Amino acid sequence: MTVVEVSPIVKSIDVRRSAREAFRVFTEEISAWWPMHTHNRGVAAKGEIAVRVTVEPRVGGRIYETLQDGRDLEWGVVKAFEPGALFAMEWSLGRPQSTDVSVRFEPLDADSCRVTLTHENWERMGEEADKLRNAYNNGWVAVFENGFGAYAGLKQ
Repeated sequence: MTVVEVSPIVKSIDVRRSAREAFRVFTEEISAWWPMHTHNRGVAAKGEIAVRVTVEPRVGGRIYETLQDGRDLEWGVVKAFEPGALFAMEWSLGRPQSTDVSVRFEPLDADSCRVTLTHENWERMGEEADKLRNAYNNGWVAVFENGFGAYAGLKQ
């Protein structure tokens, strides 16, 4: 079987926060900017609403959503946690296969930074790779560019 490479998704925005502060907002305040009413496992599975998203701040930590009834649904595992520089996770959303998401924070000046999200290794998703990549390409606009970007303060 030939594995066809699927190009990564790359989204980049400039925000009016230092790299360290943007990293903190991305990981610690994720529940404030993530559009949980539309982008969560509970909605996809049973129409349930997530009330919180948690990133455990360490390599090997979990990323998960908590539903209204207190149940946790796994999103992935932290692969890199370097405040002000890099956050990376193995992204599975309860599937047996996973992709990789990394978020880099690059200072532009003292009060702003470029945040670049890369979502890759779609080949692991088998026959669904292209379909999932296309869905996530649109999804990251709503979640990363609009959600995180608006909350963190897009730099015009």
